[in-house]
Amino acid sequence: MTLRERALGRSAVRVSELAFGAAGIGNLFTAVSDDRAAQAVAAAWESGVRYFDTAPHYGLGLSERRLGRALRDLPRTEYALSTKVGRLLEPTTADGQDPGDDLADGFAVPADHRRVWDFSAAGVRRSLEDSLERLGLDRIDIAYLHDPDDHAEQALDQAYPELERLRAEGVLGA
Repeated sequence: MTLRERALGRSAVRVSELAFGAAGIGNLFTAVSDDRAAQAVAAAWESGVRYFDTAPHYGLGLSERRLGRALRDLPRTEYALSTKVGRLLEPTTADGQDPGDDLADGFAVPADHRRVWDFSAAGVRRSLEDSLERLGLDRIDIAYLHDPDDHAEQALDQAYPELERLRAEGVLGA
């Protein structure tokens, strides 16, 4: 079964009418096992979903790692993948201490990284490179600016033009 697909705006990227939002497999509010996360993605695929959305913010990268593993053996030309830019993940210095958890930001994961706002052009490129590494996939089809509200000037002056350049270079579809 495959859901109907539509072109995303004027781009060549096609997305299914329903998407799989991967915040939940990044342990949004509660821990989910690796197996349950993989089962959720498999169930979405079997239901015809061919558009999958994630972000570095979701579980401090856990969502991207899990989604990438779940999609890795599926035909890459048959689905669209989006992630977001605007937050880089930097390791915390735990010095052997318990880093605590990330529940204050909504995710039941160890706080072994911290989010750093960065809507600079270099930050956009680094964010996408880091996401590709976590995903273990060959490309990202769509990139969104993630919660730029308090960073509107940098997002509009630097991040958005960089996303446009990446699209013109063929790195992104939309």
